[in-house]
Amino acid sequence: MSNRSFNPQSAIRNPQSVVWIVFSLMLLVSWRRWTSPIADSGREMDLPLRLLRGEMLYRDVHHIYPPLSPYFNALLYRVFGVHLDVLLLGGVLFSAIIVLLSLRISRRVLPEAEAALAAAAVVVLCVFKPAGNLISPYSFAALYGTALAMGTLLIMLRYGESERRRELVMAGALVGLAAVTKQEFAAAAAITTAATLLFIHRRDFGLMIGRLMTVALIAAAIALPVYGFFLWRVGWQTLINDCHLLYTRLPPSLVYYNRQRTGLDHPLSSLLQMAGGAAVAVAAAGGIILLAVISSLLVRHLDQAAKNGSAAELQMLWRRCLVVLTIATACVFFIKAAAQGRWDGSPLRALPLGLAGLILFSWRRGLQQEFNPAAATRRALFIIAVYSLAVLARVALRVPSGGAFGGFFLPTSLILIVYLTARALPRLVEDWTLNQRLATRVRTVGRGTLALLLVTTMAVFAARYQKNFDVEINAPHGKLYAPRSSGAAISEALDFIRANTAPGEAIAVVPEGSDLAFLSGRRMPLRHQIMIPDFMSEQGEREAIATLERERVRYVFIVNRPMREFGREAFGRDYDQTLGQWINEHYRPVRVCGVMRDSPPDRLEIGDPNFFIKVYAPAETK
Repeated sequence: MSNRSFNPQSAIRNPQSVVWIVFSLMLLVSWRRWTSPIADSGREMDLPLRLLRGEMLYRDVHHIYPPLSPYFNALLYRVFGVHLDVLLLGGVLFSAIIVLLSLRISRRVLPEAEAALAAAAVVVLCVFKPAGNLISPYSFAALYGTALAMGTLLIMLRYGESERRRELVMAGALVGLAAVTKQEFAAAAAITTAATLLFIHRRDFGLMIGRLMTVALIAAAIALPVYGFFLWRVGWQTLINDCHLLYTRLPPSLVYYNRQRTGLDHPLSSLLQMAGGAAVAVAAAGGIILLAVISSLLVRHLDQAAKNGSAAELQMLWRRCLVVLTIATACVFFIKAAAQGRWDGSPLRALPLGLAGLILFSWRRGLQQEFNPAAATRRALFIIAVYSLAVLARVALRVPSGGAFGGFFLPTSLILIVYLTARALPRLVEDWTLNQRLATRVRTVGRGTLALLLVTTMAVFAARYQKNFDVEINAPHGKLYAPRSSGAAISEALDFIRANTAPGEAIAVVPEGSDLAFLSGRRMPLRHQIMIPDFMSEQGEREAIATLERERVRYVFIVNRPMREFGREAFGRDYDQTLGQWINEHYRPVRVCGVMRDSPPDRLEIGDPNFFIKVYAPAETK
């Protein structure tokens, strides 16, 4: 019998183990609370199953992302069984891969303890943020795309250290896989690769082009046959114009949605929020320096220095920090009021400005030819900052602090935030004051502040998971704890399906919510799993009606899922009126799930504050 046992002290001595302890704790407190049914989740659950049953992506099931993710998940279903847990375990695995990549990337610019702090921040703020976790993401394509793009970043960091060709082969393969997974992550990986080669081979343009072509040819050898296959099977019209795979002929609703995400819907307000984020960052830096100065004065840590006048210099620095902190705080309050509710006060809004500045600084300082530890760090900072800015391109003017997207865009930016707090800020203070002990104190205060914020955030997130996801749902194809706001209605609808339909029977769920079909073991026959405004033509609506008639669908479920983010609200009223009117003419409401039983169904409309699911049966049914 082995006499080895777990030693907490040895775990603390190994900072990387702390990252996995944090990961395990957050996994435990959030167990089965990762899925928020209805919005996007039904597509992620049900689409791979439909492919497994023999339907063709794009032709039989509408989809706006590249094909790798749904077919990969269909393979998981084939190997491990059709169950929500299969997807969730995949989410856990790829989230762990992203954390591991974050650790490896962090070590290029940070010592071990601070790299662990950065990776722990990725665990808490990206992987397990309740409003948009990575275990059950809005899109598994985004999860897999993030892993592939960050893998490309790590490989290019390794190329920057060795300039070996094999790294370029691996980078080309990952870029090609990302291109058939999710386009924006492929673009970020490609931009990072090109920028790295430009930085390293800027004095040998021919060599740079040759090595860039190596990456491009390998990527094209992977991506082009995949797209060529689907062009051959489903045609240009379906793939490009109907599913918008190359962002062509975008419907107005998608343009509206993307303008919101990018911040172009109110550009001046977005720029103001960026300025506000910068003010928050300045205030935070000033606060850290101020705490370091105060603690130095209080504990008389600089006794000897105080005798030759350093105490007076510290007091002067304290006063200057106080002035900066006051001005920055006033700017924050002013900008927050001027933003009129569009800004949550997050400093992350200023990330594009900070990343652009870091790229410029690293490029200029990296022009020196010699390769030493400082030059290696600047090279790594340049590469990481380029990737971080490239992956934020879609949300450049309105960087999210969370939600469905933040976890995919922010991991490398969090690494750089830790670097700026624990490395760059102390070095700046040392350059200002020529006081190494004060710089060490700033580093200690900075790391302590980040660690305290992280522990506090962990506690808050754990409480939110336990409080808000408390409705247990136990269905044939999945068990989960659903949000309180929608869980009761979903559970009631699943009970109705179980009692009134047979396994494998077709049910229709509009405008979104095919997870009802997946979890209950029923079929969703409609081509559009999510009925987004402007995505379905008049002909598409008539084809949907023909499907309902051909499949003899006995029950249609209308979910209170407003589409405000796409510029419309209610299915059947504000868009897709032909299909909505046909359902009203040929079906009648027989049950309302999630609201008081005596609530008249006709008075309940999509967009009402209370979540509900209406159940419709054929009008002739008694």
